[in-house]
Parts: sequence; structure tokens; C-alpha cells
Amino acid sequence: MKKKLLAFLLILVLAITAIVATACTKNTERDFKQVTASVSYAGRSSQVDKLELNATIYNFVYNNYYYYQQGAMTADDYQKMLDKIDVSYKQANESLAESEAYTLMCIDELYKLVMAKGTDEEKAAATAASTVGKAYDAAARIKEIVSVLPKKDLIAAIEAYNKEMQESFDSFLEAYESEIEKSVTKHSTDNVKELTVISKPWKLTYEKGESFIENGLKVGVVYEDSTDVVTLDRDEYTVTGFSSENVSEKVEITVSFGKKSATFDVAIVDAKVSRPALPKDDEEESAEKTEIPALFEVDLDKQIEDVKTSDSARYKALSEAKRRLEKQMSTNYRNYEYYYLSKLKSQAVTACEEIKGKESTGVTQAEILAEYQKRLNDQLQELELGAKEYSSAVDSPAVKTQIVHKDDKIFYVLHTLLGLSSDLKKEYDALKSEKTSHSDALWEVKKGLIDESSMYVSNPEYDKDAKCEDEDCTCISCENYTGENPGECTDENCTCEKCPNKRYLKTITYGDNKTLNAKEDGTFDILDLRAAMYEDLAAMSDASTAEERAENLKVFKKWIYMTNDDESFFTTLSDGKLGYSLSMDESDYVESFTELSRLLAYGTELEKESSDYYIVGSGVGSFGYCYTTYGIHVIMLSGYALDPNVETQALTDGMVAIPADAITDYTSYKAAENDEETATVTPAKGTIAYDIVEKLESNKKDEKIGAFKKDFYQNALKNDVEITYFEKVYQDLIEQYQN
Repeated sequence: MKKKLLAFLLILVLAITAIVATACTKNTERDFKQVTASVSYAGRSSQVDKLELNATIYNFVYNNYYYYQQGAMTADDYQKMLDKIDVSYKQANESLAESEAYTLMCIDELYKLVMAKGTDEEKAAATAASTVGKAYDAAARIKEIVSVLPKKDLIAAIEAYNKEMQESFDSFLEAYESEIEKSVTKHSTDNVKELTVISKPWKLTYEKGESFIENGLKVGVVYEDSTDVVTLDRDEYTVTGFSSENVSEKVEITVSFGKKSATFDVAIVDAKVSRPALPKDDEEESAEKTEIPALFEVDLDKQIEDVKTSDSARYKALSEAKRRLEKQMSTNYRNYEYYYLSKLKSQAVTACEEIKGKESTGVTQAEILAEYQKRLNDQLQELELGAKEYSSAVDSPAVKTQIVHKDDKIFYVLHTLLGLSSDLKKEYDALKSEKTSHSDALWEVKKGLIDESSMYVSNPEYDKDAKCEDEDCTCISCENYTGENPGECTDENCTCEKCPNKRYLKTITYGDNKTLNAKEDGTFDILDLRAAMYEDLAAMSDASTAEERAENLKVFKKWIYMTNDDESFFTTLSDGKLGYSLSMDESDYVESFTELSRLLAYGTELEKESSDYYIVGSGVGSFGYCYTTYGIHVIMLSGYALDPNVETQALTDGMVAIPADAITDYTSYKAAENDEETATVTPAKGTIAYDIVEKLESNKKDEKIGAFKKDFYQNALKNDVEITYFEKVYQDLIEQYQN
């Protein structure tokens, strides 16, 4: 069960009854809903009540008590804090009131924006929902904020509210289900004649390193003087004996109940390559949501209604969990409306500040150059002072600064390894151990075995870390499958996102809609894969613009995902984007890999043509392949730290500064944009200048938001906000804490 109390998730008051002694719940509720501060701005009103103030103080005291328990606060200091609780109440009340005033100002700013730039429909909705000149009402405030929030912010507020409420609801649901499970009468361990495996798990073959999956396993007992098989609940028997550390045709699994046991076998096979999910483009990840989700309580009511007649147990569980959730809220004198409004207010502030921040002007070329020079000067100074961190950055194979060693000719590559099959590797190792052949002869044998290898090709649409959300999934290979007839899923049209049937491709489409089909064992010959990859990338040699080559790099990144057998790195750098060809130790692996990489980066056309690497294209985006002891590497040049086409700035000690417009991250490349009207610049993504602009724009945005807040607290709060405090309302709470 989740150890999350609703009171903590929703910042509720846990100890009301301990703080205020009362015999009447209604009187207590009225008492705690007394207003401790009333707020007014631009005709809109709001308020702080005693319950909200007490919740703030409770958390303040609780945190200090925690520090005291942990030894971070002395008993004397803790007592002093309690002795001054009246000051804390006063300060908290003022802070909550000022926060309400700031929220009202943000709502007013959003309202003005809708009236200035909204559609007629949006203006009408905002006008109708406006609370200007009206007494404070929570329901009315909800409608008002909903009418002025940008859609993406409304969606964000609802999602945050739904998530928080769902987590709280789930804790009550788990508690109830646990109670029901414990209340079920268990079967006796006495007079058991036989323990039997009614049905084995659906999964009986495991790859090395996989975890045991019990789905489909049913165990039963036969008692003395009976032939009936009684099915046991899962918590009544134990399962032992599973291990997938080593390959084995037979691993005996034992199920035990009381003094009886039964067994069945599983097999452990060599693990297939398991690749991570194909990274999404920035544009895909930032795609704006357009559908407004239903509120938690509305969706919950629908779930309950949907199972009312079809699943009585589920209906009862959901209904009881809902009752407990609402009872907990009622005990704390709150409801759904309160928590939804709190999320809307928070998002209204966020939306307003985001809009104000975007009002900052763009970045000019002069600002970029000034910031570039400032960074360069700072780095030079650190270098002269001998800072260890800076020296380490300069000497490392990664460009962490804009200064690099001139002679290193640092550049970036992407690569994918079409690996030597494990069975053929074993054959080679056996031959090598005999020591009957010369090393050159062994190498020729290994190249031959590499050419004979085959491999599984990952499906770019499959995510091994995904979770199937369907509690009663129909895929018999899914962990959530609850039906009969266990076994591997063979349905090629299965909709389960975790179906192993989708893990690898059976057909590859490449080039001009050509297809390559897998063999009967589900693998592809790596020579066929290499040929298909080359044809798929053939347009690279014809790509004349940076944008066209960037598109081709996307194609190559997809091939990396589908075929890369190099377990040490997904591409060649930990960030999954770029890597160096010159940072590796000398070995036969590095020799051909590095030679090909250097040719791609700095080789002449004659050197490329006379090599054995079948190089296509030139400059960024060019590619070729080489053999290593691990298999066939297809390598693509993806960027330069020192672009040979861009002039560098010479520094001392054989170092140079990377130009601001040099492309260092080509996989993220996007062309530069200039706004002639405002003289602002958006440099090519993937360059140092782009990083500078991002930082400068972030700073300007923060400054704009800071100025907005400063104006509120220095001007609006004094001149435009009306706040009335009612300190006598919470005097009883102060006395309770002090006692």
C-alpha cells in the first residue's frame, strides 16, 4: 500500500481535533471557515480562512518538529519557535493574503489579455465569468479562471489536480482491497493429500537476466477423502527455484503449500539485444495537447457507473474508496472544489508570468558576441589560474568549454554496430583457442564469420520500458493478461504496447519503398542490413544543404536504434547524441574505427576513394563502414568542434576558441533565423551561439518576471490592493499551540 496520506498530499490539517477541543462538528467547521484576511484588487475579492492559515502553521510546526527529532534543532530552539507562534501566525496570514492579491492581479492580467486579443467567443465567456464587483465565491472564481486561462495551462492545471487526487484515491483503494483480501477465509494446510499445478505460467522460456512472470500460474490442493481440486489464492503458496543467471534447458520451479510441494520447469536461453526506445524529436515531445481532460471526480463517477452491472466487486471497491476519500476531505472541511481551485490559481500565476516573461525582446547579434567574448575571457582567466575543473574540461574528450586544443581536430561521429552473432563468436573463440592459425588468417576467418552473421532488428515503435495500462489486456503475453490458454502471443495485429510480438521487426522498408524480410528465425543477415542501410542513406551524397543533411541524420539515428549491438554506448557519447572518434584507447577496434572517422572528418577525396571503407558523401553527414573484431561499424560524421570551414581564434599554448557559429551538435541542427524588423537573431540550433541565446533569453525572461513581481510588491500592493486582517479570529489557535 502506498504510504501517502491524503493530508500530506493535499496539505490538509491533520490535527484539528487535537488543537481545538469541541463537541460540535458543525460549530468547528464554521469556526475554521472564519475569514482571517479579506483581499481586494481591481474589483475582485478573495480571502484567507482560519483552516488554510492553520494548515500553513501546522506544516511549519511539523517541519520544525522533524528537524528537532533529527537533531538539527535543539529543544530550546524548538520551544522558542513555539513561544513566538503568534508572530508566525501573523506573518503567515499576511503572506497568504499578499499571495491571494498577487493571484488576483495575475487573473486580471489574463482577463485583459483575453479582452484585447481573444475571439468574440472567448471575450463573451470571460465577461460572463468575471467576478469584478461580486462577493467572493469559490465556484465563481473557478469559472473565472477557466475562462481566461490559455488552453495549455488549463490542461496543465487539470492534469496536476487529477494526478494528486488519483494518488490519494489509489491509497484508499489499495487499503480497501487489502482489507478484503485479508478477510477472505484461507484454505487449511491440514489433511492435504496432494499439491498440484493446475496451469503453468504462460511464459516458460526466459532470456538470460529476465525476471520470473507468474501470470497464468494456478495452484490447487486435493484434500484427503476428496478428489476435488481446490484453487489456492496467490498469497497461500510460495514459488522458489527460479534463476536466469545462466543458460539452461531446464530450471525446476517449486511451489509449496504447508508441507506439500509440486514442480514445473522453465528454460533459460541467451538474451536477445534489448535496445532503448527511439528518442523522439524535440518537436514531437513538445507537441501541444488540445483535449481538455475530464476532472477526476467526473471520470471516477463514469468508471463506477461503467462497472455497476458488469463487475460488482470492482463497483464496490471503487465506491468504497470514493466514500473514504470524500470522508477524509469532509473531516478536514474541504472538498473537490477547494483542491481544483488551488491548482487553477497556481496555474493562473504561472501562465501570467510566462506571458510577461515572453514580452522581453529577442537577442541581437551584438549581445551574442558580447556574451561569447565574456565567456571566452572567463575561461581564459580560469585557465591561467590553473583551476582543476577547467583544466580537466579542456583536456577531456568532450567540449565542455569553447576552448579546445588546436591539434586534436575534435569532431563528432554517430555509429551503429552490426554485431557478430553469439553462436558464430563461440565458433571463432573455439578456433582461436586451438592456436593453429596465424593472426592474419584468424582475422580473415573472423571477417567471414561476421559476414555470415544475422541479428534481430528492433522495432522503433516498441518501448521495452512501457507499461500496459489495460488491467485486463487481451494479449496473452502481457503481464496484465488474465484469461486462459497461456502461451506466446502470435497475433501480429495485437494492440498491446508490451506485446513481445512487436519487439523486433519482421519486415524493413528502406530506400524507394523496398522491403527486406526476416528469415524464419526472425533475424536478418547483416550484409543485407548493411546494403539496405546504405541505400536508405544514399540521398546523403546528394544533400546539398545543412537542412537536408540534418534530415538524413534522422534516418541514420533510426538505424542506430534498430541495429546497434554495441553495449558500451548507444551512439558514442553518454548523452545519446554525439561522440568522439579520437578518445578511445589504441587497439584493433580503434584502428579501423578511428581511421575511417578521421577520413570522414578531414580526409581528401583521393584518400577517401582509395580507402576500403566505401565512403559516401563529404563533410557532415558523410558515412562509411569498417570491420572490427566486434562486427561491422557503419559510421557517420555528425559535427565538428573545430569546423574546417570556419575560422578559429588562436589562443596561447596551442589552443583555439571554437567560433560562436560553429556546429558542434549536428543531430540537433536547425537553420538560423533572423528578424530584420527587430534585429534579433535565432542562431542555428546545435551551435555555441544557440546555447548563448537560450541563456540570454532565459535571463531576460527572469528579469521581466522579476520586474513584474517587484512592481506588484512595491507599487500595486501599496496602492491598488486592499487587505483587512482579523487577528482575533485565530487567537484561540495561538493559545492552543503555546499550551
